[in-house]
Amino acid sequence: MNFNSIFKEEIVSYINYKKSNGYSFKSEIEKLKNLDKYLVENNIKEKKLTKELVISFIDSHKARSKTVTLASYASLIRQFAIYLCRIEIDAYIIPINYYSAKRNFIPYIYTDNEIKSIFTTIKEKYSNNNIRKKKQVYLIFKLLFGTGMRISEVLNLKCKNINYVKNSLKIEDTKNNCDRLIIVSDNLIKELQDYNKEYNNGFEYFFENRINTKYTVGDFYSIFRKIIFKAKIMHFDNGPRVHDIRHTFAVNSYRNAIKKGFDINNYVVTLGVYMGHKTVCSTYKYLHLTIEYYPNLKEKIGNIITLEKEIDYEDL
Repeated sequence: MNFNSIFKEEIVSYINYKKSNGYSFKSEIEKLKNLDKYLVENNIKEKKLTKELVISFIDSHKARSKTVTLASYASLIRQFAIYLCRIEIDAYIIPINYYSAKRNFIPYIYTDNEIKSIFTTIKEKYSNNNIRKKKQVYLIFKLLFGTGMRISEVLNLKCKNINYVKNSLKIEDTKNNCDRLIIVSDNLIKELQDYNKEYNNGFEYFFENRINTKYTVGDFYSIFRKIIFKAKIMHFDNGPRVHDIRHTFAVNSYRNAIKKGFDINNYVVTLGVYMGHKTVCSTYKYLHLTIEYYPNLKEKIGNIITLEKEIDYEDL
């Protein structure tokens, strides 16, 4: 980790402190790098984190960041300031709700026809001159729609963490710092196994590009945009996005469970564990979303526990 500002030693010390307490701290490190760069560019020489400096740094991201991103910067800088104060360095502790993360964002839920169109497009119109990449993209979408995994979890999937006998995928280093097992269908595990035998040659990651490194989220987003364009799915400012596939999986899971007459209160817990949610409140949010998209299912649910809590879909 290379830092150059007046706070370079404290930033490294803070990162090590958080990691020693079990936090992966990957996205936070990138934000601290931005802080370090900002301090250097503004020629900050005094080891003091003033209110003006904190606010100006966070506000410098307004033009290119969403409200929730500004709130995440504020939260990180607040925790860093608390750490600085503990080691007797003067630092302004920004109030918790100074930047609100609440938004009126509603996820995009792909229709059954749109899902079918995406896979048809991959098979018929995508990268016919590169069969390996075509199969990679097909399987990535299969995992996204079939398991509700985050795109980062799919791209970070390691060959050693796929058990072809037990139909399981071990997901490591997740957003909520909690490893979990995902069980997949017989058909999907067979497709993964066939691809692995044909293309993976001692690779660490299951999906590696032509230079044998894993795809980044940015790499896949470019692929995603090309495919939904060819599939004639309209793209707007609020979506559809790759992450909306996860939302679609949750809604469709509820839809199928309700149609089959499952006990929804029990199913909420099961689905939450499968998707790696921190709390049951997050999973219940999708139940409300399911009813919004399929109001005819409401009468089939009966009495359910309702937990009213503000949940940002970006955190799910």
